Amino acid sequence: MRTKTLFTSLLFLPLFLNGCIGINEEFSEIRDEVIKNFGGEYKSEVQFSVGSVGISVSSWFVDAAAEEDIAADILDDVSSVQVGIYKKLRGTTSPDINTLREIENKMSESGWKSIVRSSDRGELTAVYVRKNRAETLDRMFVISLDGDELVLVDVEGDLKEAIATVIREKGMKINM
Repeated sequence: MRTKTLFTSLLFLPLFLNGCIGINEEFSEIRDEVIKNFGGEYKSEVQFSVGSVGISVSSWFVDAAAEEDIAADILDDVSSVQVGIYKKLRGTTSPDINTLREIENKMSESGWKSIVRSSDRGELTAVYVRKNRAETLDRMFVISLDGDELVLVDVEGDLKEAIATVIREKGMKINM
């Protein structure tokens, strides 16, 4: 009986690990471009990718633990997440908004559109979005840099629906 349970568990293990792999090539290219333009030396602390199966499993736990279903509803609309956290070992002066110009050009070439750029006291944040062929918002890329670390996040999925869920559940009023 114990062997049968172990064997069954091993059979289903790939289903839960599917999508929990390293970052993809596009994420790597953006990371390299960001680091090149920000200058300095960085050490990877965390890099991971979670695909649709991993997110589905996560949403089960969120469903069971959350008092509100909003987090699970948002996770239902997300198909993958990639995260990279890089510790700044040493670097040049703190980047400012002008530092984003080269990154902006590279992102633009790949179809990304900047929606947020902020720089304040050595901290820099940029948010980019991209639409798919059907002109539906399906990707968001966030770059955040402070004196200690660089954080990159790529979210893919039906982001229009995820945003609509937040607006609907939190009662936000947006005039368009």
